[in-house]
Amino acid sequence: MNPWTLLGLNDDADERTVKRQYAKLLKVTRPDEDPEAFQRLREAYERALDWSRNRADEDDEFDSPAVTIGQASALSVETVTSAHTTADLVQPAPDAEAMARQAARVLVEETTAENLPRQHQRAVEQGRDLPFQQRLLDRCLEANSSNGDLLEAAINQLQWLTPWQSLRISADREIQLTQRLLDSEGARLERALAEGKERQFLAALQALAQQPWLASLERRDQLQRWVMFFLHNHKGWTAALFDRVCELFGWDDRKGVFPEPEFIWRNLIERCEKYAYIEHWQRLLAGGKTDSVEEKAARLVLQPGRKVDRLRLARFCSADVWIACERLCSTINNRYPEMLDVFPEADLQSWRTLRVEPMNPAVWTWIGWVLFTALFMIPNEMMKGTLDGVKAAVMLLMYPFFMTGLCRIAMRVWRPVCLAIEDADEWLSDLLLPEWLHWPASQALVVRHGVPLVLIGVILSSQGPAAVLCYALLMLAWIFLSPYRHPQIYAPIREAVRTFLHVNARKIFLSIIVIAASAIYFSLYPLAPKPVPTSSSGQVAKALPGQLDCSSEQAMDLMDKDCRNAVLPERCANYSREQKISQCWRLRTRLQRELDSQASPGH
Repeated sequence: MNPWTLLGLNDDADERTVKRQYAKLLKVTRPDEDPEAFQRLREAYERALDWSRNRADEDDEFDSPAVTIGQASALSVETVTSAHTTADLVQPAPDAEAMARQAARVLVEETTAENLPRQHQRAVEQGRDLPFQQRLLDRCLEANSSNGDLLEAAINQLQWLTPWQSLRISADREIQLTQRLLDSEGARLERALAEGKERQFLAALQALAQQPWLASLERRDQLQRWVMFFLHNHKGWTAALFDRVCELFGWDDRKGVFPEPEFIWRNLIERCEKYAYIEHWQRLLAGGKTDSVEEKAARLVLQPGRKVDRLRLARFCSADVWIACERLCSTINNRYPEMLDVFPEADLQSWRTLRVEPMNPAVWTWIGWVLFTALFMIPNEMMKGTLDGVKAAVMLLMYPFFMTGLCRIAMRVWRPVCLAIEDADEWLSDLLLPEWLHWPASQALVVRHGVPLVLIGVILSSQGPAAVLCYALLMLAWIFLSPYRHPQIYAPIREAVRTFLHVNARKIFLSIIVIAASAIYFSLYPLAPKPVPTSSSGQVAKALPGQLDCSSEQAMDLMDKDCRNAVLPERCANYSREQKISQCWRLRTRLQRELDSQASPGH
């Protein structure tokens, strides 16, 4: 496309007008939004600038009052021709300069990167050095030229763009020549960057910066702008490489030292921050550790893996981990959505289902002992006939607290031993326990948890098979229904209980004090028993001095007579032997209290 049409200018625009129009179009044609359009605009600007400068040089030559010998000859020939025919005139001698240019053109057409020294030597011997170099420069700067090797050979052989060059090159052609040289180097840099060889890329860039044809200040600035555009147009570089490039050229954003245009530089800074952010999380995942807060957040969000692994990790997550996860997800959604391409396994939502408040082991230990007391201890004591309602309430309040404190002390002593053999314990647990039992969320371990549970079971076996059975059922219920295995199911319940306790904490505390005080009072001052008016009571009372055995046949007969004389005999007619024994014990205890109260002074 015509550069003047692309720039929206007339073909007679001067250099200043071209620069102003380019700066105006640069604001709407940004390289980060449309790189191809920006490249076309840049090429049109360079071509228009070149033409406007050449036009200015030609105008200067045209305005010169001096007339050359060739021009004078042409004028004289034109004057004479107007009066005579061409056949009657003597033709001028051939133009030596035109012949030199023609010979130089022939030499350049036969020149390659390999035979350039020989061709140049021939041109020097023929006295056509400067025409040869001028034509060679034109060939190297042709629009669709692929003479990259020839250009490099010419730079080395003829020392163009250095103080030792013999050919005078205009400023705009120096810029164009420098750009062509940089573009030829860009292919090698691009290949190193695509292969991830950042050391090779940096070494090539350092070697390029030390080339003699980049010694001048103007070309050094052009090199820096070219490097900035190169990094902008290519991906795959890291933040560390960008830091090394900034160090090579002395770029410093804090000091305001960077090449123009500024918006390209800002885009590079943003990309560098993005690359540094991504590389930071990649290093955290590559380490394979979950010790720090960010390492846990990286594992939960960017590489979640199996659910069992996430449950195991989430159990030991503090509030800082969940804050880090929220911050990471917000950054990905709002600033760097490209991270989802780098981390294809990332899941920005599933970690939220694992966020459960930590559970207090002491509370669940107390609940377990409360259930054991209610399901075994109190019924067992009542079957023996040695427990009434007041003592049952005292046992339900005090026994779980006592056993919970004892268990906590024992586990505090046992914990250092478990930590010392933690690795061996985990290996043994993975080997012996099935996955449904060795659940990652609760981390059941053979030594750490199995030994205390078995020891408690052995101690409770002294209470009989019923105690062991109740204990085993509670342990199975804990394994299958544990809140550590199903945190999301218990989370609403826990939240409701927490809210209820927070609202009614004072009432609950006062109720516990009243119940405890009442239980203690009635245990110290029991109520006086009422006399039993049944006939069997007298028979039992007569047998009491002889220490009646409630398991004997005599006691069974007495209980049958008592049942027949009762108000509701059909209620006790189907009593089992154990129920009759329990009834005998209660009757015997009550009668013994009556006798003791009657024998005491004052009665």
